[in-house]
Amino acid sequence: MSYPYFFIFKENINESGIEIINDDLKHLSQVLRAKPGDLVEISDNINYRYLTEIIDIKKNRAELKIISKSEIKKSLIEIYLFQCILKRSSMELVIQKAAEIGLNAVIPVKSTRVVASEKEGNHKLARWQKIALEASKQSKRDFKCEVLNELIIKNVNPSGFDVFYVPFEEENPIEIRSRNIVNSLKAIIEDYRKSQKRKNSTNDFTGKADCNKLSGNKNEKLKVGFIIGPEGGFEEKEVEFLTKNGAVPISLGSNILKAETAAIFMSSIIKYILEIY
Repeated sequence: MSYPYFFIFKENINESGIEIINDDLKHLSQVLRAKPGDLVEISDNINYRYLTEIIDIKKNRAELKIISKSEIKKSLIEIYLFQCILKRSSMELVIQKAAEIGLNAVIPVKSTRVVASEKEGNHKLARWQKIALEASKQSKRDFKCEVLNELIIKNVNPSGFDVFYVPFEEENPIEIRSRNIVNSLKAIIEDYRKSQKRKNSTNDFTGKADCNKLSGNKNEKLKVGFIIGPEGGFEEKEVEFLTKNGAVPISLGSNILKAETAAIFMSSIIKYILEIY
């Protein structure tokens, strides 16, 4: 059975129970029409996921009793979408679907051919973050998908990732055979897991003292990034800049995809590959 799901700040959680306040309270009481006795699922977005029961709903808060809790851990494989800013409905769709698919974060990017309006200023980031939060709740993720601060394209750093892809419609689709994303990611994942096994084996062999020295390495993440262009596409000099700094150019096939389609398509491919391998 599916229960209402919320992300709650850790300070609103204690041994005796959980409090729901503000917008979450409004949604729980006025939209969901919840009542005492109903069950609610909670994530603290850090360590635990809780199953709770509503004890009381007051004007300024709802009081929940913890029935059970389970530990949650972030995956050691992280996926980041750098999305060149699209028109309002398209950008919102991409963020919503990225959260549902399971990406860690979306980073809005200002590139040369971005045509989206600048009138909304800082309000758009807050709206994007709310969309990501609602999609994270709807899909019952253990951890929220984040929408980070906007970057200009020259500040995107592909070299900070284990692999960073840039789909580019000018690429010859035939060349994708030599840069097959499935084989590329599979090989990267296999190397990463072998590396983790070696580190874990070294930790077990060398004992507790040496294990402390290696603890930082033991938790290293595998970071996968990719960037999708705006409605007008990338300029060639932008792709040159990205590839010069470590991005891998790939083709998504012979058809030209709309920007939002490309983002969802690419997100799905990467997430699926990482899940099955």
